[in-house]
Amino acid sequence: MTRRIVIIGANAAGTDAASAARKTDRKAEIILLTKEDRGAYSRCGLPFVLDGHIPSFESLVVYPPSFYKMMKLDLRVETEAKSIDTEAKTVEVEDKKGKSETLEYDSLIIATGARPFIPPIEGIDKEGVFTLHTLNDGAELLKAMKKAKTAAIIGSGLVGLETAVAFTRMNIKTTVIEMLPYVLPRMLDKDMAMEVQRRLEEKGIKVMLGKPAEAIIGKDRAEAVSVGGEEVPADIVLNSAGVRPNTKLAEEAGIAIGETGGIKTDFRMRTSAEDVYAAGDCAETTHIVTGKPCLPLLGAT
Repeated sequence: MTRRIVIIGANAAGTDAASAARKTDRKAEIILLTKEDRGAYSRCGLPFVLDGHIPSFESLVVYPPSFYKMMKLDLRVETEAKSIDTEAKTVEVEDKKGKSETLEYDSLIIATGARPFIPPIEGIDKEGVFTLHTLNDGAELLKAMKKAKTAAIIGSGLVGLETAVAFTRMNIKTTVIEMLPYVLPRMLDKDMAMEVQRRLEEKGIKVMLGKPAEAIIGKDRAEAVSVGGEEVPADIVLNSAGVRPNTKLAEEAGIAIGETGGIKTDFRMRTSAEDVYAAGDCAETTHIVTGKPCLPLLGAT
C-alpha cells in the first residue's frame, strides 16, 4: 500500500521536507497543505519589494507550479488544516469553498511556521495598522504607502528596519519605536547596534529607544502613536514586534509544547505523538552548542 505523508504548511520548512521525503521515497503520496494562495515564497524579501529592489511580490515565489508537478507533490492551496487526531492518524481539512475532508496519514509533518505577535497596545486593531508576514500583507502595505506621508514602526527587528528604509525611499517620514535600549536587541550587542542606528538616522529615520508604544491614536484609523507622552504622527503603523511559534493546531491535538513555546521535538524532529514531526519556526529544537532547547526562528521579524 502506498505510504501517505501529509505536511501542514507549504513554505520553507514544509516544502523542503516534502522535497526530502520525495528523494527518499519515490512512491509515497505527499500532500502539502497551505492556507495561502500559492506555495513557498521568501518572506524575508517582502521589504525589498516595498522599496523597489525586487520588482514584484511574484518574484519572491521560490517554486513555480511545474516544480510541484515534477516532484509529484500534491500542493493544496487555500486549504486549512482544522484539527489533528493523532490516535486515528487523520487531519481534518477545509478548502476555500468550505468543503471538508478527512485525510489519513502514515506520517504527518507540522510546519505551521510563526505568527506575528500582536502586543497589547490600545488601538492596535485600527485601520492603518499593518503586519508584514505574508504576500497579501505586503500588497496591502504597498497600497497604503502610496498615500502615506508619515509612518511609525513598532519594533526594531530586521524586517522592521528594512521596512523603515523602504518607507524613507518612498519619501515617507518614518519613526522606529523600540522599547529596549537599542535596535536589533535579539541580534546585536549595543556597540554594533549603535552603528546601525547611526546609519538609520543618516537616512532620515527617527529612532526612539527605551519607551514602549502605548496607544494607536485616531478616530476611525491610525493617525499617530503615543510614546512616552509624545504623539508620533503616523498615517500608517507597522507592527513589527516579532513573531511567536504557530502551535495552536499541535496544542489542540495534545502534542507537547516545549519550554520555549515551540513544538517539542527530539534529534530527529519527532514530536510527542507517534509518526508526527515538526519543522521550521513552529518547532523547538536542541541548540547544538549549549544543548538547551531553542527556537531558531530564522525568518523572524
